[in-house]
Amino acid sequence: MNGRHILLLLAHMFRKMGNPIHVEDAVDFLSFRCRYGRPSDIRRMLTLALENEMVSSENGRLSSEFVYSEQELPYNLTASLGGKVSVREDVEPLV
Repeated sequence: MNGRHILLLLAHMFRKMGNPIHVEDAVDFLSFRCRYGRPSDIRRMLTLALENEMVSSENGRLSSEFVYSEQELPYNLTASLGGKVSVREDVEPLV
């Protein structure tokens, strides 16, 4: 998974769920509603987004650090990602 994929997922989430969003709601949306990956993998992806300053976190809420409404989203986002989210196991999940 590269930075572009993470941005696509985050842009999709923020467009659908609003900004800011609770971490638990983000995990629920991306993992269970969109089926992009297991909750632990989604939490790891959110950790990478936080480390790379794509999002900020305060009091358990994630806020976008990019203009998510300007990202070009593919018509079928799921197919364009070609599978589920996979993040290295050494990345700690976001709590």
